[in-house]
Amino acid sequence: MDQSSPISNRPPEQALAPASVREPVLALVNSRFRLAAPEDPAPAGWQDGLGQLFKWLAIDVEFLPAVRSRRLPRIAGWGLAVSAPAPVFAPWIGWSPVAFQHGGIAALPEAQFAASYLLEHPRGAAKGQGGIDLVLMSPHPALCVAEEAGGAPLPSAAMLKAMIRTARDEGRERLAIILHARQRNAVAAQLMAADKALTRHGIELDILTIEEALVSLMSSRAPWDAIIAMPDLRSTVFTLLAEASDVRRAWPMLWLGGDGALRMITSEAPGEGASRLPLDANALVQALALALDRSGAAQAARRLHEGWARLRDSGVITSGRGAGDAPYVNAVPDETFLAMLRSHTAVSKRPQPEWRALRIAFLSNAGSQVPLLRVVS
Repeated sequence: MDQSSPISNRPPEQALAPASVREPVLALVNSRFRLAAPEDPAPAGWQDGLGQLFKWLAIDVEFLPAVRSRRLPRIAGWGLAVSAPAPVFAPWIGWSPVAFQHGGIAALPEAQFAASYLLEHPRGAAKGQGGIDLVLMSPHPALCVAEEAGGAPLPSAAMLKAMIRTARDEGRERLAIILHARQRNAVAAQLMAADKALTRHGIELDILTIEEALVSLMSSRAPWDAIIAMPDLRSTVFTLLAEASDVRRAWPMLWLGGDGALRMITSEAPGEGASRLPLDANALVQALALALDRSGAAQAARRLHEGWARLRDSGVITSGRGAGDAPYVNAVPDETFLAMLRSHTAVSKRPQPEWRALRIAFLSNAGSQVPLLRVVS
């Protein structure tokens, strides 16, 4: 195997498969929107913003108490819930990608892998052009083990399959796995032995060392819409993407089980370990849209995202959120951004691009023939 060039699992002549060949999608819909609250309540700004968004969306939400694992220590005086009958919703808690290094710090939430989302508006471009819509995934570092003494820790084949399935289910087309050179052959062997249906249709896969990926990561727009970074490299990848996109504040972050079940929603932000973040309107809107979509409330998720996108298309931004080269921007405080979203003050009436992370909305809007089974409890 050539160690100096990326490898792809798809022949150049193979076209992307139509949505009709993808697997059926199952959505479990509760009659009441349910979330679990962490032990530490939301700061006042987040709590008020969340309440106003629920009122605007006419969403009846039920917050459930969550159970905190006895195995995990508290950090800086506050704790995280790790198991509950509903996903824990805490986007005001920001996890740094540095926390994934060297096997991960002891208090990382329990999950199989984490996925954070980088979404940047195309800034006045035509629909379908420009902008960034990318998911950054990493296996939980505590679950990566070395196959032999002195070897590099690796995720299991099942964990790799779960992350690839997440990218595929969101309709993403180009996936990069970024790793150390000494991990390449082992990961390639795992994928060759994996279920070929995962990558046969609709997704192009590259396996790259961090050195090979650097130039693309530093460009204004990476050539991939999904990235799997090994835990020790997550901080490097996150930092380069944040700098290149000019999105330096929090990204919404999902913690998922091996079955794809959503366990927790937080944010990912620069720093060390975990921290309580000041109100971030973009992270709140996107985290709530993800929670709604994965509960089956696709219409509410789309309404929330479209309102955000139209406001951004109208030139309204918050600090630290892609202000660099747009000549028409109006930078406002986060509280004002949320108020403008609710009051329909966006002047843009143009159709907005769908967010691939909203999986149910993406499939329905694309005219997909994929069977969609909705089970209402």
